[in-house]
Amino acid sequence: MRFFTLLLLFCSLHAFPAQPLHAEEVNVILIGGQSNATGQGYVRNIPDCFKTDERVLLYYSGSLKGTEPAEQLIPLSPASESPDRFGVELSLGTALQKKFPREKWAIIKHALSGSNLFRQWNPGKTPQDKPGEEYVQFIQTVHHGLEALKKQGHIPVLKAMAWQQGEGDARDIAGEDNSRAYGENLNNLINRIRADLKAPDLLFIYGSILPVALPSRFPGRDEVRRGQREVAENARTALSVKNAIYVPADDLQLRSMDFRTPFPTDQIHLGTHGILTLGERFAAALEKAWKQNR
Repeated sequence: MRFFTLLLLFCSLHAFPAQPLHAEEVNVILIGGQSNATGQGYVRNIPDCFKTDERVLLYYSGSLKGTEPAEQLIPLSPASESPDRFGVELSLGTALQKKFPREKWAIIKHALSGSNLFRQWNPGKTPQDKPGEEYVQFIQTVHHGLEALKKQGHIPVLKAMAWQQGEGDARDIAGEDNSRAYGENLNNLINRIRADLKAPDLLFIYGSILPVALPSRFPGRDEVRRGQREVAENARTALSVKNAIYVPADDLQLRSMDFRTPFPTDQIHLGTHGILTLGERFAAALEKAWKQNR
């Protein structure tokens, strides 16, 4: 019953007009992270009132699966570990197109479930350091996506990155040192992405993780969540990064509450409504930041 109530609330908020797009430039949003970035929402549970805006373009890495082949430009559609699941790409892209109807939007995505920041996504401290394999694939995916946009006659402009990750660094197998270093590592990741992509003003937005304490599996939860908060620009700490935006997500629906969920005890991953809402929150926060920076 609670699932259908959430869907009714979500449906009441969504409608967008079909307006022609004339802009030559394409605003590009990047997506990266682990399982809540790949997305564990179920396509079958998306409410009928939610219509993906297929004017938004999507390019995703070969690590992901969707209804269309990877590593090519396609209309916005699910891209996760399997074609029956999706991530924030759907609601984030659709919401941005609605908020800025006269502009063109594209999303470039690479994520891997279970991946950590301390090693797999670690870009290194300097350009001479050997980066982690997921960071390498992410940067390659971004470059390939940008080239694909250019080949279609677009002028891509990097606008923001959505990052949803941290569980891998809070795990028992990560170790206490890596959990404590999450804030420092996230700070470094943001700065290196901006430097490597030559996008110094790139907005970086991310949501809180692990709303439920599971100390036996994730003993570093509090350290990682503290690091997340401290990196945000408005936290004004030694780790704060300009244009880094932290989005609270502890109240969002989890997969354990999803309709006909095959994982009734999963309190780690966001469910269908939770993923859709997180994408909406990201879009709203980005809109606010862009307006403030004008």
